[in-house]
Amino acid sequence: MKSFHKLLTLTIITAFLGSCSTNSTASEQVHSDLISDTYSYLSPEAIVYASSISNLIATFPKFRNDAINREVSLLKVSLSDYLSSVRDFNQSTKHKSLEDFEKYYKKIQKLRKFMVKDDDEVLNRYMVKIKTNINLLEASQSKTEETSMSSN
Repeated sequence: MKSFHKLLTLTIITAFLGSCSTNSTASEQVHSDLISDTYSYLSPEAIVYASSISNLIATFPKFRNDAINREVSLLKVSLSDYLSSVRDFNQSTKHKSLEDFEKYYKKIQKLRKFMVKDDDEVLNRYMVKIKTNINLLEASQSKTEETSMSSN
């Protein structure tokens, strides 16, 4: 009886995976269409910078210091808000989320002195990459805005 249930479960899983794989091309097309429409006003380089920030948010490690982890969580929320506002072209939300980011960034910098050296180095790498990508994203957006204004 147990082997029958195992066989049935395996058959159902295989059938499910097979149906998912046949629809992947269609779903990829729909997904790429949605992305291209959502970010149509952003330059390709701006999309790369936004993607890098998103990837850094997703891969941010946990540290041994709980206070740092709390501030990092808040920093990640502000960065997610920032990326949403860039996607939606919402300037007021973008400005607010950048202010929040700066506030949490400064708090984290003050707390770094209480960290283990290895954790501090990892945190520093993430923070530098995030700040660099934000600056590059902002610069690429201002170039796009200047270009669109000069063409009017």
